[in-house]
Amino acid sequence: MELMRQVNITPEEAESGKGMAIVAYFIFFVPLIMEDAKRNKFVMFHTEQAILLLILNIIALIITMVTCGIGFVLYIPVLIFYVLGIINAVKGEAKPLPLIGQFGEKFNLIK
Repeated sequence: MELMRQVNITPEEAESGKGMAIVAYFIFFVPLIMEDAKRNKFVMFHTEQAILLLILNIIALIITMVTCGIGFVLYIPVLIFYVLGIINAVKGEAKPLPLIGQFGEKFNLIK
C-alpha cells in the first residue's frame, strides 16, 4: 500500500482558510473559482475531501433509487463524514476522512 502524501500546511494558512474550507463542504466548487482559495493548501485539502463526499453522496443516491429506497441507510455514514470534515476544518486540521479520505489526493488540487 502506498503511503499518503505529506501536506505541509502552515498554521497561518489553516487559520486563514478555515472559512473557505467549511464552505467547500457545502458548495465544493466555490473554492475552485476563487484565486486566494486555490492557493491555500488547507482549503484545497478540504475541497478534495468535499469532492469525495459528493461522489459518495451520488453513489448513495443511485443505490437508494435502484433499491427503491432501502439504500437510504447509506446516507448515515455520508452525513457522519460531512460532520467530521467540517469539524476538522473548524479545528484547523488537515486529517483525511476515515476509510475514504486517502482517495482525495487523486484530485491533485494541492499545488
